[in-house]
Amino acid sequence: MPPAQPMPHHALAGASGSAVPEHPPAGATLERAMCWVNGLRANPDAPALSVSDRGFTLADGCFETMRAYRGVIFCLDAHMARLSVTAARLGIPVPPHHEQTVAAATRELRAARADASVRLTMSRGTGAGVAAPSGVVPTTVLLIGRLPAVPATLATTGITARIASGRRNEYAPSAGLKTLSYTDTVLALTEARDHGADDALFLDTAGHLCEGTSSNLFLVAGGIVRTPPRSCGILPGITRQTVLGILESMGIAADEAPIPPGELDAADEVFLTSSVREIAPVTRIGERRVGSGRPGPLTGRVRAAYRGLVASAIADELDGTA
Repeated sequence: MPPAQPMPHHALAGASGSAVPEHPPAGATLERAMCWVNGLRANPDAPALSVSDRGFTLADGCFETMRAYRGVIFCLDAHMARLSVTAARLGIPVPPHHEQTVAAATRELRAARADASVRLTMSRGTGAGVAAPSGVVPTTVLLIGRLPAVPATLATTGITARIASGRRNEYAPSAGLKTLSYTDTVLALTEARDHGADDALFLDTAGHLCEGTSSNLFLVAGGIVRTPPRSCGILPGITRQTVLGILESMGIAADEAPIPPGELDAADEVFLTSSVREIAPVTRIGERRVGSGRPGPLTGRVRAAYRGLVASAIADELDGTA
């Protein structure tokens, strides 16, 4: 069972020519963070978790980060499906209050008509030692906050990246799962920033390109689009899946096969995909510029189609609840 489904085919019509909004209209600014802990509304600034929670002591859990536009969470069902798959793989039962909590948060967010970042975290619960305890109730935290700042020049100048010194382990039992264990990611991003880059690109243990620190990777060379496959240990991103659908609607097949890092040297365009940052062009990797050193035309088309798709989906949701 795949952890995320692509957007419905009819929703991709804008990528192939029919009229859709060019971009999602801006929503309200979230005045204050909203938080639910174990199904109950909580003060996001107050202590709320046990000191023996395994998410805190062992990073034993999973999470989803989503983006809301005008109070509507884009691809909510796909994110919830992936969370359920990850929790099942980890042996963490989804608590009974989960659906009610998401519904309550969705209602409040919709009422605020805010643009926001939404994170749902689930840990195994409390317990000592490393072995997974039995009969423990999972801990859940749903936090709605302001979107992180994204440079206004992202679409016109892109970002820079470098190859991380660490590797993604495609053989790890947690490969492809969105777990709480993000130490490798934090260190890779810190290393990249220390070297003047905006992001880092991981290789897998076989030396193939894998993914960004919190994003999926796409290359364009000679009109061919390539993206690392799940066998390289990537997280199967929700935005990645949506972009694959957009490319298909454009009549462009994406080659999902292992990519040697040397292919970056021949790439005309490189871009990263994620829920919060959407489509991020990469214009320099290490000391070498990508293509012309500016965001490429296909990246621009994909970004415009993605934003149009979001705008259309959000408008449909709001019209349906007006």
